[in-house]
Amino acid sequence: MTPYQLEIKLQSPTIAASGEGWGAVIDTDIVFDDLGLPFIPSKRIKGCLKDAAQDVVEMLDLAKINFDMDWKLTYGLPGSQASAPVYFSNLTIENYDNTKQWLEYLMYMKNYENIISRETILKTFTTLRWQTAINDDGVAEDHSLRTARVIKKGFTFLGDIWIDTETLDRLDNTTPSQNSEKVLNTLILSCFVCNHMGTSRTRGFGQISCRLKSTDGSYLPIPKNLEELCMK
Repeated sequence: MTPYQLEIKLQSPTIAASGEGWGAVIDTDIVFDDLGLPFIPSKRIKGCLKDAAQDVVEMLDLAKINFDMDWKLTYGLPGSQASAPVYFSNLTIENYDNTKQWLEYLMYMKNYENIISRETILKTFTTLRWQTAINDDGVAEDHSLRTARVIKKGFTFLGDIWIDTETLDRLDNTTPSQNSEKVLNTLILSCFVCNHMGTSRTRGFGQISCRLKSTDGSYLPIPKNLEELCMK
């Protein structure tokens, strides 16, 4: 396994929706852990990057640029029995482990539950937004008010990505090094193009910046051979 790190910065409030509500108060809620710390599920970000990769392929095809990337190899196809050679972790806030350790210590060891609770932690990272449907006369429709919990902009989420080189070595369509290069190129470009995530994107939510990093913390740049092809 070759490890990389994925970094997502929220440029606007984001609804990484859980698909569930919060009782009768919140219609659309985000995903958070037992302490109230928000996170982005691995399936969610994989789906966003897969869509971004398909957009890149379409752009390159329109520009008639033949570049070595393969979104099907990288992310897999629905219904395929073979698993994709790329694995994603959930994305958590910066310094998640340390933050969680301190919160658990204060809440459970020091008995500050009346001061630090899941609700107060959620309020630190999130806020509520309200939306309503407007009819043709410019009047709000009855019973159309909806409440969503959104993650505030400015937070950074980090997660891990692993490329299964052993799986790539077993493929016989090309050499292992070429397969690895295709997958890495696809991941890099997917991250550069992925600039929105979550629901209500047309209402200004979910604008993000997404970059892939090596284990030493440096950002992986756009492949030089792609830059050369674009300059021709």
